[in-house]
Amino acid sequence: MSEPSTEGNRHGTWSLTLGVLGLLALLAPAATAVVLLGTVVSITAVVLGVNGVLAASGGRATNRPQAVAGILLGALHN
Repeated sequence: MSEPSTEGNRHGTWSLTLGVLGLLALLAPAATAVVLLGTVVSITAVVLGVNGVLAASGGRATNRPQAVAGILLGALHN
């Protein structure tokens, strides 16, 4: 039995990282630039998280929980 590929793991990792950054932007003082940047970062986290989940479903990634966490944190801001 072959091991699953990990080429798609970067999507889940980036999704989680950007989700955390988006959450920090949400908790930051309400400056317009921070809110707008946080929104863009959070949307990117959701998109990369979905790509990460699809990669995990296709056997190209092994970090589905990170991708799902990135989706949830990104969606929390929006």
